[in-house]
Parts: sequence; structure tokens; C-alpha cells
Amino acid sequence: MRIQPIFLIGYGGVGRALARQIIAARARHAQRCDLRLEIVGIADSRGARIERTGLSDDMLRNLDARKAATGSFDRYDAPAPPALDPFVADDVILVDSTASDVAVPALRRAAQSPQGGAVLANKLPLAGPLAWWDDITGGRARWETTCGSALPVISTLNTLLNSNDEILKIEGSLSGTLAFLSAQLEAGRPFGAAVREARERGYTEPDPRQDLGGRDAARKALILARMLGYRLGMDDVGIEPLYPASMDGLSVDEFLREADALDGPMAARAGELTRGGRKLRYAARIENGRCQVGLAGAEPDSKLGLIRATDSVVVFTTRHFSDNPVSVSGRGAGQEVTASGVLGDIVSLSAR
Repeated sequence: MRIQPIFLIGYGGVGRALARQIIAARARHAQRCDLRLEIVGIADSRGARIERTGLSDDMLRNLDARKAATGSFDRYDAPAPPALDPFVADDVILVDSTASDVAVPALRRAAQSPQGGAVLANKLPLAGPLAWWDDITGGRARWETTCGSALPVISTLNTLLNSNDEILKIEGSLSGTLAFLSAQLEAGRPFGAAVREARERGYTEPDPRQDLGGRDAARKALILARMLGYRLGMDDVGIEPLYPASMDGLSVDEFLREADALDGPMAARAGELTRGGRKLRYAARIENGRCQVGLAGAEPDSKLGLIRATDSVVVFTTRHFSDNPVSVSGRGAGQEVTASGVLGDIVSLSAR
């Protein structure tokens, strides 16, 4: 049986779910792939626990419980990233489920290793400087869950590109948070009330402006655009934020109170885009070397218009699929489903 060492960078909800899923999948991986995944290290923002022969399943369960209860491990064997390089062997697959670029140096090195590799649920390294993109994606790397959680968006695009099809246009609803808000606005709900409800339900970040600014959706769109060969940076992506920059200086509580001032302008914008029965979407559009995200009106019988309020969808219009474009849709968020997509990427990379 082949042993594949894994090093987890980030041990929040996705990282812990991934460790649990690796344990639960041991019998299936052995039967289907003759493979055993050994977690040899776990890093959080404070440091890392490392065991070169693999952390036992009991230890992984204990670390999961302790991290969930206290936010830290009982002890640390190494400093936090980016000072991990001396502790990571060339045959290790690094898994980044953080929301920072702290692990970029280690990821760039791992992707260039002939035996190891990099698996990313984190969008920031792939939406950063093009040099990062070139090093990571030009080597042994997988990044399925950066666009639509475990939905097979990246693998579908790779298949289309590998078949020499010509991608004419990509459209998508890439943010479950903004999809929910769009549905609320379409139904006539006041913007401020919809934002507060989305936050109360846990759909937004603690500061909703991190979602409303559109940059998360823009990063996902940029990753797809770069896969098409567009040499773009974040500054090249057209982004329509759902609040004015003048509100950036407010505290979160102040913003939540003053969001009601946007009710009128947002209702007018929604009315304009939904005229004629169209559906309101916060959508990405990648076409003719350009990439943009913002509110859009979708025809009700289109693939973008038919999705449920909190689902994600990506639609590929190609030379072969022009009259009836290829689409991938479904649940596009959640820690458990994201972890399952990361696990699929690890096994795929291990099999190469």
C-alpha cells in the first residue's frame, strides 16, 4: 500500500472536517486506490504539530476536539507558517485551507516537487501575483474547491480545455451570500434588512462588507479567467460593490444600522435589472479577455436564472456547446462539502 504524507495548513472548520473525512475514508482508499493518507503535520496561526511517521487517528481526534474547544493545540512542535519549509519533506502534499497568503512560499516549493504537491481551498494565492499563479498551477497542484466548493467547476473547465474546445464565455453565480441577497432584493425586501438577516443566518462574514464588496466573487472569477490564459490581476477585474466606499470607515454595528440608507438605490437597481421578469443575480462574466462581477438580470429560463437562491452555478459557452452550454450547479458552500472536495483533490494528486 502506498503511503502519502499530508501536511494541513489551516485547522479551522474545513481543516478539521478534512482530517475527520480522511479517517473515515481509510477503508475505501485502501480498497479503491491502495492508498493510505498520513497526516504528518497540522499548522494553525500559532504553530504546528508534527509527527513524521503520521499523527495517529486518536491524536487527530484529540486535536480536533481541543482546537474546537480552546482554539489551540496543547503544545506546538514548530513555528507557524511561513517558517515551515525545514519541516516539510519533498514527498509531502501541502493542503492550504487558510484565508491568507502566509503559506505561499511553501506552496510554490511544494508544487514544484516531483513527488509532493499542493492542494488549495484558499483562493488568495491563486488570485495574487501572476508569479504565484505560474509556480503553483504550473506544477503538481489541485484547486477544485476555490470556485464553488466541491462542485466540479475546475475539473470541468480542464476537461473542456484538454479536449481543445474553445471557451467563448463563462458566466456564473459564485457567491452563495450574494445569491441570497439578490433573491431578497428581487422579492422586494429592503437591502438593509436583507443584509442583517444574511448575517444572522451566518451567510456573511462577521463584517458583511467582506462579502458585499464583491472581491471574493472576483477572486473566483479571476482564477477561471487565468485558466483560460488571461494574464490578469485583481486590479483588472471589474467589480461592482453593493455599498459605497464612503461606508468603509464605519464600524460593523454602524454599517448595519446605516445600510438602510441604501434601500432606495438598491431597490431601483434591482427594479431596473429585473424588468421583463428577469432574475436578479450577482454574476461573473469572463469573455474576450475581460473579467467582471456585479449585479445582472438573467432570463428566467436560462441556466443562470434557474438556480435556487443560495446555490452556485457556472455556465461554459464553448464552440461545441454553444446552443446548450455546459453548466455545473448545486451547493457551493459549507465546511463539510468543501473538505470533501479537498479530499478528492488529494487523492487525485496522490494517484499521479
